[in-house]
Amino acid sequence: MSVNFYQKYPNPTINNTPSHDNSILYLDYLESFLNNTSTKRVQGYGNIGLAHNTIRTYKSLYRIVKTYATDILKKLYLDSFDKYTAE
Repeated sequence: MSVNFYQKYPNPTINNTPSHDNSILYLDYLESFLNNTSTKRVQGYGNIGLAHNTIRTYKSLYRIVKTYATDILKKLYLDSFDKYTAE
């Protein structure tokens, strides 16, 4: 199986139509998730919840997505991601 790394993908399209009135903004969801996560140290069992490095990775993802949304001048909704946007 060969992979063509020079293949051009179509420009990512992000749906910003008025139908997103009931949708959740991706950055708001991610921020509330980070604010509600916790880790606890339990003697004999290790950690319960997310590891500190995992939380740090999610915070890095938040910064990257926020920069991307600022660059494209559009709001990102949870249901607006397609496979091209994800790449």
